[in-house]
Amino acid sequence: MPLSLTGIIRIFESDVEFDVEIKPVFNYGLINPGIDVVENGIVFKNPQSNEGVELLVQGNYEIEDGYKIHIRPGKGYLYLLHSKDLRYGLFSRKGFVYSQPYDALNKTLNYWRSQILRTRKVSFLEELYNVSLLIILGLTYLPSGGLVAAPTTSLPEIVGGDRNWDYRYVWVRDASYGAEALIKAGLFTKARGVLRFLSSVVDPSSKSFDHPLYTVDGTMPPAEEELTWLKGHKLSKPVRIGNAAYLQVQTDVEGAFMDSLYQYMKATGQKEYVEDIWWIIESIAEWVMKSWETKSTDIWEQRGVLEHFVHSKVMNWVALDRASKMAEELGHNFKEWRDEAQKIKEDVMNNGVTSGHFSRYYGSEDVDAALLTLPIYGFIDAKHNIFKNTFKKILDDLVVEKDLLLRYRSDFMGEVAHPFTLTSTWLARVYIRMGMMEDAKRVLLNLASCSTDLYLIAEHVDASLCDPRGNYPQLFPHAGVVSAITELEEINGYSS
Repeated sequence: MPLSLTGIIRIFESDVEFDVEIKPVFNYGLINPGIDVVENGIVFKNPQSNEGVELLVQGNYEIEDGYKIHIRPGKGYLYLLHSKDLRYGLFSRKGFVYSQPYDALNKTLNYWRSQILRTRKVSFLEELYNVSLLIILGLTYLPSGGLVAAPTTSLPEIVGGDRNWDYRYVWVRDASYGAEALIKAGLFTKARGVLRFLSSVVDPSSKSFDHPLYTVDGTMPPAEEELTWLKGHKLSKPVRIGNAAYLQVQTDVEGAFMDSLYQYMKATGQKEYVEDIWWIIESIAEWVMKSWETKSTDIWEQRGVLEHFVHSKVMNWVALDRASKMAEELGHNFKEWRDEAQKIKEDVMNNGVTSGHFSRYYGSEDVDAALLTLPIYGFIDAKHNIFKNTFKKILDDLVVEKDLLLRYRSDFMGEVAHPFTLTSTWLARVYIRMGMMEDAKRVLLNLASCSTDLYLIAEHVDASLCDPRGNYPQLFPHAGVVSAITELEEINGYSS
């Protein structure tokens, strides 16, 4: 997959004959292409526009029909390129500017290897760590810095079910987690690119982030639609494009961004960068000051459910706590932010604790896995009795097997079936804060064992089969893996 090119190059060397079938369609399968067989390949045209997909072939081959190519033994390549306008495609007059396949392979490999060489080195689960960083970088749209949650849509959480969502967008929360991982890995320039994208969509005249998610160019996301003509992965309907979460008011996302920005300033010492976007810190702090007492949607984006979610309240605390710390570092006096953060903390301790443990939302007896983040963000010590009680209840209620956890037991769509992989990385990070390094190591090893052969991790996993479920690969767990491994290696005297 060459950089900055909407194409795929497949180099082959074979002692046997084989067939290649290529059947592109447009508009999610609604439009079949017109087909032109040309010298050295095939052009698939969208009959409604100048859009097309071109196939350039080199080697000993025969085009048997418009979709099928017979390849004889030998060497060669297949070069597939999508163009918005075929007038500047592979077979156009400017086709000579595009990648030379054999050169492209080496240059592409060298580029990605150079990225990994620049990262902080680890010894524990090194390959998973490196792959996770490559996934984060690969999910980043370089022209804007937008970091998408996943490259896929409608891969089902439950095969045959309807929990099928489109994650091909930049979620403020998810991208902030990705920026945190890049910071911890020492890729500060890449992290700054993500933070710059998130900064560019802040609105100082309204809620700081008007939407929980954005397109990769920073515009409003499209409305959610169901593509009724598609069968879905393993007959899992409906297939969706767009995501209706853009209608939600999620009050935790500002805290996720502020924490990553604060971590960036601490790690790099680049106070001048933070000073330059001081208006963003003020805007977010002012919004949180006015809004934290309201009910909201939670991190899990339940549709039509508004509560005083404890995790969301804590993230409001995070937003003001980090804002006040950055203000102090920069010599600004915003005592009211510290005071309001303290009010939020008191409110959570007074209303978010049930039967001696933190609850999912005010008045609930249940827990959710997001409560694991409380000591990660420094809201409470991991060894505090209330959190220890919470931790025990999470282990009792949500762990399925192999240290894999459900997000919660049920939601607006009913019972949940499969663990959410991000939560295992939270579990490992809590164990680290409890001083239980071998437990943290075991959790990460179990998660690695339920990745694919290439160390790719999906949003969910079928614990009994270790099969990926949901959109894949997912930013959340790979960012969590990087953060957990770097924290594990920071512990003095720890050896993998």
